[in-house]
Amino acid sequence: MSRGYSVAQTARLVCALRWACGRLAEMLDAWAAQAASDPEHAEAAAAVSELSRRLASQRATLDGLQPDSELMAPWRQAAPADPVLAEALDGIAALEGSLERLDIARNVLVPQLAHVYGEMLEHAAPHCDAALASAARALRQDLDREAASARVAPFGAAEAADRALTAAGGIVEPSLLRPEGWP
Repeated sequence: MSRGYSVAQTARLVCALRWACGRLAEMLDAWAAQAASDPEHAEAAAAVSELSRRLASQRATLDGLQPDSELMAPWRQAAPADPVLAEALDGIAALEGSLERLDIARNVLVPQLAHVYGEMLEHAAPHCDAALASAARALRQDLDREAASARVAPFGAAEAADRALTAAGGIVEPSLLRPEGWP
């Protein structure tokens, strides 16, 4: 059984997740708007737009988990855990092609974020992280519904996006999910 996250660990983790969900929602919203301009890609536009709204909703849920202690003030503003992640997402955001973007959203971004929520559930302790675990469970279930959607034909762009996120340490830096010194 995990010993659970401290208040500072929770603050840093939630701060990074709030930023990631907000950035992803913003990115997908821009992709959906671009895809909507092409009638051939109306279905992809709708799927990406729906996922954007889900991620914006997840950001709002995470906002309620941010510890509000004055000692945690540095983590009140959503920020990337690592600037390398922000650069990686900027690179991914610049990728072209509506179907490629849908593939990236469904087969790279959603699984990486769902993995983060799964890690949170694994490391959260019921005695101190109940709200965090409950939110992670609900948010992961929401993403699992998206993952169950029909997979579009795979594109090389998804593999490149996955490599970029992996090189950046993932949607959330592993040390935030499993702090140093934990077994």
